Amino acid sequence: MSAGAIVDGEPLEDEHVAGGDFAGHTMERLVARRSAIEGVSFAGAHLGSVKLRDVRLVRCDLSNAVLRGLEAGRVEFMDCRLIGLKALECRMEDVLVERCDARYAQFNAGVARLSDFIESGLQETDFRGVNLENTRWMRSDLSRADLTGAKLAGADLRGAEIAGVIVNAADLAGAIVSPSQAMDLARLLGLTIR
Repeated sequence: MSAGAIVDGEPLEDEHVAGGDFAGHTMERLVARRSAIEGVSFAGAHLGSVKLRDVRLVRCDLSNAVLRGLEAGRVEFMDCRLIGLKALECRMEDVLVERCDARYAQFNAGVARLSDFIESGLQETDFRGVNLENTRWMRSDLSRADLTGAKLAGADLRGAEIAGVIVNAADLAGAIVSPSQAMDLARLLGLTIR
């Protein structure tokens, strides 16, 4: 099916959408259930209410898109461009972000619980105040990401590059880190390792 199947305000259910350009468009409402969206560009788009359930996005471009009211459950982002994406106050659970470029994205004051970030670049991403409980990071780059005020209980950061990450000592309570990461993070606790 072509991208013509994506219509502002009309639910997309049990569909496979391939190709389409909504770059710079404004949509009041995007709802998709049990669908696959492949090769669609939403770069720079403003999407009002976005509700995704059991959806797979493959090779989509959401660079610099603004997603208001994003609710995502059992959603996969595969090989997507998410550079500069703004998903403020999002509610995501059981989301997979794999082989995506999400540098400079903003997810602050949202939820991304029980999610996996695999082989993805999240350098300088804004996770301030985000609930990241029980997330897993595998072969991903969180360099210089801002995790201030994030909830990291049960978050497995062992597979992430965390050089220059911005985080408070209290934010790390319950996080799972490797011994070398613990040494890097010791500066937050004011420790001197000799």
